[in-house]
Amino acid sequence: MKKKYFLLLFSFSIICSAQDTKIEGIVSFAKKGNNYVSVQVNDTLKKFRDKAKLTKKWDSYPELTKNKRYVTHTDSTGFFSISAKPTDSLFFSSLTYVTQKFAVSDLIKSKEINILLEPEPCIPYVECKQEKPSKFYIFIGKKIDIKYEKGPNYCDVIFLHGFNGEFKSEYKIEKNIYGNYQKDTINFAAIDEYGIPNFSKYENVLLFVGEYCGQLYHLKYQYFDLYKVKNGKWASPGNPYKYDKNVKEKIIQARKIKFDDSVWFDITKLTPNQIETEYPSEYYKITNNKAIPIRGTYVDDLVIIKKNGVLKARNIELE
Repeated sequence: MKKKYFLLLFSFSIICSAQDTKIEGIVSFAKKGNNYVSVQVNDTLKKFRDKAKLTKKWDSYPELTKNKRYVTHTDSTGFFSISAKPTDSLFFSSLTYVTQKFAVSDLIKSKEINILLEPEPCIPYVECKQEKPSKFYIFIGKKIDIKYEKGPNYCDVIFLHGFNGEFKSEYKIEKNIYGNYQKDTINFAAIDEYGIPNFSKYENVLLFVGEYCGQLYHLKYQYFDLYKVKNGKWASPGNPYKYDKNVKEKIIQARKIKFDDSVWFDITKLTPNQIETEYPSEYYKITNNKAIPIRGTYVDDLVIIKKNGVLKARNIELE
Protein backbone atom coordinates (compact mmCIF):
# COMPACT_ATOMS: atom_id res chain seq x y z
CA MET A 1 0.00 0.00 0.00
CA LYS A 2 2.85 2.42 0.79
CA LYS A 3 4.40 1.84 -2.64
CA LYS A 4 1.09 2.61 -4.36
CA TYR A 5 0.71 5.79 -2.26
CA PHE A 6 4.19 6.98 -3.24
CA LEU A 7 3.55 6.41 -6.96
CA LEU A 8 0.29 8.35 -6.77
CA LEU A 9 2.00 11.35 -5.18
CA PHE A 10 4.81 11.22 -7.69
CA SER A 11 2.37 11.25 -10.63
CA PHE A 12 0.47 14.17 -9.10
CA SER A 13 3.66 16.27 -8.73
CA ILE A 14 4.46 15.83 -12.44
CA ILE A 15 0.99 17.01 -13.44
CA CYS A 16 1.27 20.09 -11.26
CA SER A 17 4.71 21.01 -12.54
CA ALA A 18 3.43 20.83 -16.12
CA GLN A 19 0.60 23.30 -15.46
CA ASP A 20 0.88 26.96 -16.39
CA THR A 21 1.33 29.54 -13.67
CA LYS A 22 0.34 33.17 -14.06
CA ILE A 23 3.29 35.51 -13.58
CA GLU A 24 2.57 39.18 -12.90
CA GLY A 25 4.86 42.04 -12.04
CA ILE A 26 6.34 45.42 -12.90
CA VAL A 27 9.21 46.26 -15.24
CA SER A 28 11.02 49.57 -14.78
CA PHE A 29 14.03 51.23 -16.36
CA ALA A 30 17.26 52.44 -14.84
CA LYS A 31 17.16 55.26 -17.40
CA LYS A 32 14.07 57.29 -18.29
CA GLY A 33 12.69 57.54 -21.80
CA ASN A 34 11.33 54.09 -22.57
CA ASN A 35 8.14 52.27 -21.56
CA TYR A 36 7.84 49.36 -24.00
CA VAL A 37 9.00 45.92 -22.91
CA SER A 38 8.53 42.56 -24.61
CA VAL A 39 8.06 39.60 -22.26
CA GLN A 40 8.64 36.25 -23.95
CA VAL A 41 8.42 32.65 -22.82
CA ASN A 42 11.69 30.86 -23.62
CA ASP A 43 12.81 33.54 -26.10
CA THR A 44 10.36 32.04 -28.60
CA LEU A 45 10.46 34.84 -31.17
CA LYS A 46 14.25 34.88 -31.43
CA LYS A 47 14.35 31.10 -31.82
CA PHE A 48 11.77 31.32 -34.60
CA ARG A 49 13.72 34.08 -36.35
CA ASP A 50 16.97 32.12 -36.16
CA LYS A 51 15.28 29.07 -37.69
CA ALA A 52 13.44 31.10 -40.35
CA LYS A 53 16.70 32.64 -41.52
CA LEU A 54 17.76 29.14 -42.53
CA THR A 55 14.45 27.74 -43.78
CA LYS A 56 13.20 31.02 -45.32
CA LYS A 57 9.74 30.25 -43.90
CA TRP A 58 8.33 33.40 -42.26
CA ASP A 59 4.61 32.93 -42.95
CA SER A 60 3.57 32.16 -39.37
CA TYR A 61 5.82 34.77 -37.72
CA PRO A 62 3.30 37.68 -37.64
CA GLU A 63 0.75 35.41 -35.98
CA LEU A 64 3.33 34.17 -33.48
CA THR A 65 4.15 37.73 -32.38
CA LYS A 66 0.52 38.14 -31.31
CA ASN A 67 0.22 34.78 -29.55
CA LYS A 68 -0.31 35.52 -25.84
CA ARG A 69 0.94 32.05 -24.95
CA TYR A 70 4.45 33.08 -25.87
CA VAL A 71 4.69 36.85 -25.78
CA THR A 72 3.14 39.87 -24.12
CA HIS A 73 4.07 43.48 -23.51
CA THR A 74 4.02 45.77 -20.54
CA ASP A 75 1.36 48.47 -20.33
CA SER A 76 2.09 52.17 -19.82
CA THR A 77 2.74 51.59 -16.09
CA GLY A 78 5.20 48.74 -16.69
CA PHE A 79 2.76 46.02 -15.58
CA PHE A 80 2.85 42.62 -17.28
CA SER A 81 0.95 39.36 -16.97
CA ILE A 82 1.79 36.08 -18.70
CA SER A 83 1.33 32.36 -18.06
CA ALA A 84 4.22 29.91 -18.15
CA LYS A 85 5.34 26.59 -16.74
CA PRO A 86 7.72 26.44 -13.75
CA THR A 87 10.29 24.82 -16.07
CA ASP A 88 10.15 27.80 -18.48
CA SER A 89 12.16 31.00 -18.52
CA LEU A 90 10.97 34.56 -19.15
CA PHE A 91 12.95 37.00 -21.28
CA PHE A 92 12.49 40.75 -20.77
CA SER A 93 13.72 42.92 -23.63
CA SER A 94 13.45 46.52 -24.74
CA LEU A 95 15.22 48.54 -27.40
CA THR A 96 18.67 49.79 -26.22
CA TYR A 97 18.37 47.86 -22.93
CA VAL A 98 20.10 44.66 -21.87
CA THR A 99 17.77 41.64 -22.19
CA GLN A 100 17.27 39.83 -18.89
CA LYS A 101 16.38 36.18 -18.37
CA PHE A 102 14.65 34.74 -15.29
CA ALA A 103 13.61 31.19 -14.45
CA VAL A 104 9.88 30.99 -13.74
CA SER A 105 10.66 28.69 -10.81
CA ASP A 106 12.59 31.58 -9.23
CA LEU A 107 10.02 34.27 -10.02
CA ILE A 108 7.13 32.39 -8.39
CA LYS A 109 9.05 32.34 -5.11
CA SER A 110 8.90 36.14 -4.90
CA LYS A 111 6.02 37.93 -3.22
CA GLU A 112 6.44 40.85 -5.61
CA ILE A 113 8.13 40.75 -9.01
CA ASN A 114 10.03 43.90 -9.94
CA ILE A 115 12.33 43.75 -12.96
CA LEU A 116 14.84 46.55 -13.51
CA LEU A 117 16.31 46.85 -17.01
CA GLU A 118 19.74 48.41 -17.41
CA PRO A 119 20.65 50.38 -20.56
CA GLU A 120 23.16 49.00 -23.04
CA PRO A 121 26.46 50.90 -23.18
CA CYS A 122 26.25 53.60 -25.87
CA ILE A 123 28.72 55.23 -28.22
CA PRO A 124 28.61 58.70 -29.86
CA TYR A 125 26.87 58.77 -33.23
CA VAL A 126 28.98 60.05 -36.14
CA GLU A 127 26.84 60.96 -39.14
CA CYS A 128 28.08 60.31 -42.67
CA LYS A 129 27.47 63.64 -44.42
CA GLN A 130 28.71 62.53 -47.84
CA GLU A 131 25.85 63.21 -50.27
CA LYS A 132 27.40 61.93 -53.51
CA PRO A 133 29.11 58.54 -53.68
CA SER A 134 32.86 58.48 -54.30
CA LYS A 135 32.32 55.31 -56.37
CA PHE A 136 29.16 53.97 -57.96
CA TYR A 137 28.32 50.53 -59.30
CA ILE A 138 25.46 49.10 -61.32
CA PHE A 139 25.48 45.35 -61.82
CA ILE A 140 23.38 42.25 -62.34
CA GLY A 141 23.68 40.33 -59.09
CA LYS A 142 22.76 36.86 -57.92
CA LYS A 143 21.92 36.55 -54.24
CA ILE A 144 24.36 34.62 -52.08
CA ASP A 145 23.35 35.79 -48.62
CA ILE A 146 21.56 38.62 -46.83
CA LYS A 147 21.22 38.88 -43.06
CA TYR A 148 20.28 41.52 -40.54
CA GLU A 149 22.95 42.90 -38.25
CA LYS A 150 21.97 45.11 -35.36
CA GLY A 151 23.81 48.40 -35.18
CA PRO A 152 25.58 49.88 -32.15
CA ASN A 153 23.59 51.56 -29.40
CA TYR A 154 24.18 55.22 -30.15
CA CYS A 155 23.84 57.79 -27.39
CA ASP A 156 20.80 60.09 -27.52
CA VAL A 157 19.70 58.96 -31.01
CA ILE A 158 16.16 57.84 -31.86
CA PHE A 159 15.81 55.89 -35.12
CA LEU A 160 12.77 55.85 -37.38
CA HIS A 161 10.44 52.96 -36.42
CA GLY A 162 13.07 51.96 -33.83
CA PHE A 163 15.19 50.49 -36.63
CA ASN A 164 18.92 50.57 -35.96
CA GLY A 165 20.75 48.09 -38.11
CA GLU A 166 21.81 47.00 -41.58
CA PHE A 167 21.18 44.09 -43.87
CA LYS A 168 24.59 42.72 -44.75
CA SER A 169 24.31 41.56 -48.35
CA GLU A 170 26.55 39.36 -50.44
CA TYR A 171 25.92 38.99 -54.18
CA LYS A 172 27.67 37.29 -57.06
CA ILE A 173 28.23 39.70 -59.91
CA GLU A 174 26.75 38.14 -63.02
CA LYS A 175 27.57 41.17 -65.15
CA ASN A 176 29.02 44.64 -64.54
CA ILE A 177 26.89 47.37 -66.07
CA TYR A 178 28.59 50.49 -64.68
CA GLY A 179 31.61 51.11 -62.46
CA ASN A 180 33.37 47.82 -63.27
CA TYR A 181 33.58 46.31 -59.78
CA GLN A 182 36.76 44.24 -59.78
CA LYS A 183 35.75 41.17 -57.76
CA ASP A 184 33.41 38.29 -58.57
CA THR A 185 31.35 38.91 -55.43
CA ILE A 186 30.37 42.14 -53.73
CA ASN A 187 29.47 42.85 -50.10
CA PHE A 188 27.38 45.87 -49.21
CA ALA A 189 24.95 47.13 -46.61
CA ALA A 190 21.26 47.79 -47.23
CA ILE A 191 19.14 49.92 -44.91
CA ASP A 192 15.37 49.67 -44.93
CA GLU A 193 13.52 50.86 -41.84
CA TYR A 194 10.40 48.94 -42.91
CA GLY A 195 12.04 45.53 -42.80
CA ILE A 196 14.03 43.27 -45.08
CA PRO A 197 14.70 45.00 -48.44
CA ASN A 198 12.35 44.03 -51.25
CA PHE A 199 15.17 43.19 -53.64
CA SER A 200 16.12 40.26 -51.40
CA LYS A 201 12.96 38.41 -52.51
CA TYR A 202 14.46 37.80 -55.94
CA GLU A 203 17.35 35.59 -56.99
CA ASN A 204 18.66 37.89 -59.72
CA VAL A 205 18.42 41.68 -59.60
CA LEU A 206 19.79 44.84 -61.16
CA LEU A 207 21.35 46.68 -58.23
CA PHE A 208 22.69 50.18 -57.62
CA VAL A 209 25.44 50.48 -55.01
CA GLY A 210 27.51 53.50 -53.97
CA GLU A 211 30.48 54.09 -51.70
CA TYR A 212 29.77 56.52 -48.85
CA CYS A 213 32.30 57.31 -46.12
CA GLY A 214 34.37 54.30 -47.15
CA GLN A 215 31.55 51.75 -47.07
CA LEU A 216 29.40 50.31 -49.83
CA TYR A 217 25.65 50.94 -49.47
CA HIS A 218 22.71 49.90 -51.61
CA LEU A 219 20.91 52.93 -53.02
CA LYS A 220 17.73 52.64 -50.99
CA TYR A 221 14.72 51.10 -52.79
CA GLN A 222 16.50 51.03 -56.17
CA TYR A 223 16.47 47.70 -58.01
CA PHE A 224 14.82 45.69 -60.77
CA ASP A 225 14.05 41.97 -60.60
CA LEU A 226 15.60 40.25 -63.60
CA TYR A 227 14.96 37.04 -65.52
CA LYS A 228 16.65 35.26 -68.39
CA VAL A 229 15.34 35.77 -71.90
CA LYS A 230 15.52 33.11 -74.62
CA ASN A 231 18.08 35.21 -76.52
CA GLY A 232 20.41 34.99 -73.51
CA LYS A 233 19.89 38.56 -72.29
CA TRP A 234 18.39 39.76 -69.00
CA ALA A 235 15.10 41.65 -68.72
CA SER A 236 12.54 42.74 -66.15
CA PRO A 237 8.92 41.78 -66.91
CA GLY A 238 5.93 44.10 -66.73
CA ASN A 239 5.70 47.86 -66.54
CA PRO A 240 9.21 49.37 -66.79
CA TYR A 241 8.11 52.11 -64.37
CA LYS A 242 6.61 49.75 -61.79
CA TYR A 243 9.17 50.97 -59.22
CA ASP A 244 9.38 54.53 -60.59
CA LYS A 245 5.75 55.60 -60.88
CA ASN A 246 6.51 59.21 -59.94
CA VAL A 247 8.70 59.78 -63.02
CA LYS A 248 6.94 62.40 -65.16
CA GLU A 249 8.50 61.71 -68.56
CA LYS A 250 8.12 58.00 -69.25
CA ILE A 251 10.18 57.62 -72.40
CA ILE A 252 10.93 53.89 -72.11
CA GLN A 253 8.33 51.45 -73.41
CA ALA A 254 8.14 47.74 -72.61
CA ARG A 255 8.67 45.55 -75.66
CA LYS A 256 7.55 42.05 -76.60
CA ILE A 257 10.05 39.63 -75.10
CA LYS A 258 10.21 35.84 -75.10
CA PHE A 259 11.21 34.99 -71.56
CA ASP A 260 12.53 31.58 -70.64
CA ASP A 261 9.76 28.99 -70.18
CA SER A 262 10.62 28.76 -66.48
CA VAL A 263 9.61 32.41 -65.92
CA TRP A 264 6.04 32.59 -64.64
CA PHE A 265 4.26 33.66 -61.44
CA ASP A 266 1.79 31.70 -59.32
CA ILE A 267 -1.52 33.57 -58.90
CA THR A 268 -3.60 30.89 -57.19
CA LYS A 269 -3.87 32.89 -53.95
CA LEU A 270 -4.66 36.25 -55.58
CA THR A 271 -8.07 37.84 -56.07
CA PRO A 272 -9.13 39.03 -59.54
CA ASN A 273 -8.41 42.63 -58.51
CA GLN A 274 -4.95 41.71 -57.26
CA ILE A 275 -4.19 39.86 -60.48
CA GLU A 276 -5.21 42.85 -62.57
CA THR A 277 -3.11 45.19 -60.41
CA GLU A 278 0.03 43.07 -60.17
CA TYR A 279 -0.12 41.33 -63.54
CA PRO A 280 -2.01 43.55 -65.99
CA SER A 281 -2.95 41.95 -69.30
CA GLU A 282 -0.82 44.48 -71.20
CA TYR A 283 2.29 42.77 -69.84
CA TYR A 284 1.18 39.25 -68.83
CA LYS A 285 -0.77 36.33 -70.22
CA ILE A 286 -2.98 34.73 -67.58
CA THR A 287 -3.47 30.98 -67.97
CA ASN A 288 -3.79 27.94 -65.67
CA ASN A 289 -3.30 30.04 -62.51
CA LYS A 290 -0.07 31.45 -63.93
CA ALA A 291 0.95 34.94 -64.97
CA ILE A 292 3.33 34.54 -67.90
CA PRO A 293 5.24 37.68 -68.91
CA ILE A 294 4.92 38.71 -72.54
CA ARG A 295 6.41 42.21 -72.38
CA GLY A 296 9.40 43.54 -70.50
CA THR A 297 12.44 45.81 -70.56
CA TYR A 298 16.10 45.05 -71.15
CA VAL A 299 18.82 46.16 -68.74
CA ASP A 300 20.14 49.08 -70.81
CA ASP A 301 16.71 50.72 -70.84
CA LEU A 302 16.23 50.04 -67.12
CA VAL A 303 19.44 51.96 -66.42
CA ILE A 304 18.11 54.89 -68.48
CA ILE A 305 14.99 54.97 -66.29
CA LYS A 306 17.10 55.31 -63.16
CA LYS A 307 19.53 57.71 -64.80
CA ASN A 308 16.74 60.12 -65.75
CA GLY A 309 14.90 59.61 -62.49
CA VAL A 310 16.26 58.90 -59.04
CA LEU A 311 19.96 59.18 -59.97
CA LYS A 312 19.38 62.60 -61.48
CA ALA A 313 17.42 63.68 -58.40
CA ARG A 314 20.33 62.61 -56.18
CA ASN A 315 22.94 64.28 -58.39
CA ILE A 316 24.57 60.98 -59.33
CA GLU A 317 25.90 61.36 -62.84
CA LEU A 318 26.84 58.38 -64.98
CA GLU A 319 29.84 59.11 -67.21
